[in-house]
Amino acid sequence: MENKLTNTESLKIIEQMINRAKNEERDSGKGWIMWGWMLTIVSIIHYFLILYGVKGSGNIWSVFGVFGIVLIAHGIYKRRTRSSERTVKTYTGELVGKIGDAFFISLIVSMVGAATTGAFNSGVNFGYLLLLYAFWLYIHGAAFRFDPMKYGAYVNWLGALAIFLWYRELGKNVLIVHALCVILGYIIPGYMAQRKFDQQANSKVNG
Repeated sequence: MENKLTNTESLKIIEQMINRAKNEERDSGKGWIMWGWMLTIVSIIHYFLILYGVKGSGNIWSVFGVFGIVLIAHGIYKRRTRSSERTVKTYTGELVGKIGDAFFISLIVSMVGAATTGAFNSGVNFGYLLLLYAFWLYIHGAAFRFDPMKYGAYVNWLGALAIFLWYRELGKNVLIVHALCVILGYIIPGYMAQRKFDQQANSKVNG
């Protein structure tokens, strides 16, 4: 009887570990929504600054960069602190976290490179940014089995291709392409992920 009870307890522990691992591999969508709106708003502000002939309009991205670095550093610290407190870790969760760190480092380096090489002035740098977005969206969507983010990746790849092919003709409208790709790739899938996350959390509570 005692041995049978031990086996039952072992199965319950295993089941709890699996459930906790599943819960860990969910995306609340908050990060996508926050970064999506930030990128979209800065792109639109930059567009209108150019439209009205404001000198040094591109400096708004420097402000965004500084603010972004602070948020990234805070996010990495918070994630690592939270990770050390968990008793159950998943390979997917850890891998996605590390890829995310690599993505944000690449994003910062790309912005610095665009500013120092002059690519920022032509607008072609936004094509490279969309390539980075698409890569991260596709990896994230595949890891969490969330197709809307994979579709968002396709949109960003197409946007990048459009900028590379027609950046001269697009001119300042490159910023509008960038904003639209972020809305379709980040914001909309982000809200969808948030709704799914909330539904799963509510069903867990009610269940």
